Amino acid sequence: MECFVGVQNLGVPMLINEVATATGVQKKVPSLSNNMLSQYSIIAWIFENNIKTETGQPIDLKSHLFLYDIYRDWSPKMVCKKSAQIGFTTLAILKSFYAVDKKKLDAISTMPTDSEMKVLVGGKVNRIIAQNPVFQTLTRDKDSVEQKQLGDNMIYYFGTWGERAAISHSSDLNIHDESSRSKQDVIDLFETRLQHSKYQWQWIFSNPAVKGDITDRCWEKSDKKEWFITCSNCHESYDLTWPDSVQDKQFICRGCKSPLTDEQRRTGEWRATQTILKDGTKPEWSGYHISLLMAPWVSAKQIVDKSHTMSNEQFYNFVLGEPYINSKNTVTVEMFTRNLTESVNSQDRPVIGCDSGVKKHYVVGNREGIFYYGVTEDWEDVARLLMRWKNAVLVVDAAPDITGPRALRERFPGRVFLNHYVRDRKTMKLIRWGDGEEYGKVLSDRNRMMQLCIDEIVDGRVKFNGDYEDWEPFISHWLTLYRQDDVDTVGQPIYEWLTSNGNDHFAHAYLYHRIGMDRFGMGEGKIISSKDSLVRRKVSPTINLDGTMDITANKLILPDLKWRGFDQ
Repeated sequence: MECFVGVQNLGVPMLINEVATATGVQKKVPSLSNNMLSQYSIIAWIFENNIKTETGQPIDLKSHLFLYDIYRDWSPKMVCKKSAQIGFTTLAILKSFYAVDKKKLDAISTMPTDSEMKVLVGGKVNRIIAQNPVFQTLTRDKDSVEQKQLGDNMIYYFGTWGERAAISHSSDLNIHDESSRSKQDVIDLFETRLQHSKYQWQWIFSNPAVKGDITDRCWEKSDKKEWFITCSNCHESYDLTWPDSVQDKQFICRGCKSPLTDEQRRTGEWRATQTILKDGTKPEWSGYHISLLMAPWVSAKQIVDKSHTMSNEQFYNFVLGEPYINSKNTVTVEMFTRNLTESVNSQDRPVIGCDSGVKKHYVVGNREGIFYYGVTEDWEDVARLLMRWKNAVLVVDAAPDITGPRALRERFPGRVFLNHYVRDRKTMKLIRWGDGEEYGKVLSDRNRMMQLCIDEIVDGRVKFNGDYEDWEPFISHWLTLYRQDDVDTVGQPIYEWLTSNGNDHFAHAYLYHRIGMDRFGMGEGKIISSKDSLVRRKVSPTINLDGTMDITANKLILPDLKWRGFDQ
């Protein structure tokens, strides 16, 4: 079985002579049957079948020598944080075909969305099949956008943000491309499809988005291999880093500062930089970090130019293959700790926000600040909050639980509102409250509301009663959030707040509380009965045109901590 091996230490008979020539490694090996080699070597399989890319070009391992060991690495758990445009998607497709055909594994392959998966399959996978007769023969029996049959085994294709569930197909190998931009909890769901397999392989590949997401977590558990270049002047070896490896628009040795040639960058070697984890165990994951700095067809001038023309986030993610962290795209502990207070809250007219699901995470506060939070599996506990504070209102997520919130709305008429996340393209309002027959329903812009909540916390407009130990579980959910900037179809900048591990429930519970504060938290709104629902009502001040809202936070208190009883 092939495994990680340095290019300078090729085993016999792992390469036939043609492969050695194609990779630029001039090393003679004994001549064996091509068919025999292809059963054990994916490299021999590629060249034996003259496999081509979707454009009909031969697989180029000479300029992409850093991919050679990754092609040959059959570690059950593999992670790669990578830059863009380095041939990795083609590698993932070919490795998946080889694993299914030669190693007889059933596989699941994912992209972030269903539409991206359809583009991948239609624009790349199907075109690779069309260019290679060997794949046309293998996929003859069953070939669609959702699945491919190669021999007796299958590859299933999914998007993680789509509606199709992962619960109907078992798997031996899960391949998650662009894992950092995929829905993190759905990737965890796909892992359950490996439970009955004797293999249980996982491969994670992505341009990293943020610290703490699935790609970063797997990378931290890996041996963290970097591409080391040996300087011909000082004979020391260093990996390439930004900006230390670039000077005067040329690549240099980080030690002696001598210029590095493209050939030196091309013929580097992978070296593990982590052999023991913090807990004293050996790394379970085989990890690779690929940046455009190691690509011999990319000049130092091009790297410098990209650093000037791309946003910092794009440059770090897509050129350096690293997550980009700054104060604008992540949430920090300090944002909350500076807002902690021991002052007393009156608990008058509280607004409850609740994120629904198997576990219901709730937050309670008023115009003076946030004084209570917790989690339960029983809707009756949420009802008790409404009974405890007779003048409280509840804003709750309308999904995924569609029965519990609606039952509460019937039970507490005029006090329970179901929130639906939408993007109001017509009026650009952050919040729209339903009137008439729509009373009891509220629409909100998820990402802009989350940005508003974070901005208000950063500005110190919201206080939290207690110390850090009291609020640590609440804060931990916020720390999973990161902001991803992009442009829409007409070139306008847009952004999205995502979670690195799916555990952001208290953040959304607070957001629902903040929506309720828009109408009921400033002293002018009132709770009305169902028979009043068709009457025009006087509404409290709403969010200002600049996206802010004036809140005065005074005295706060966190009551009866034992009653909270959350268990994560």
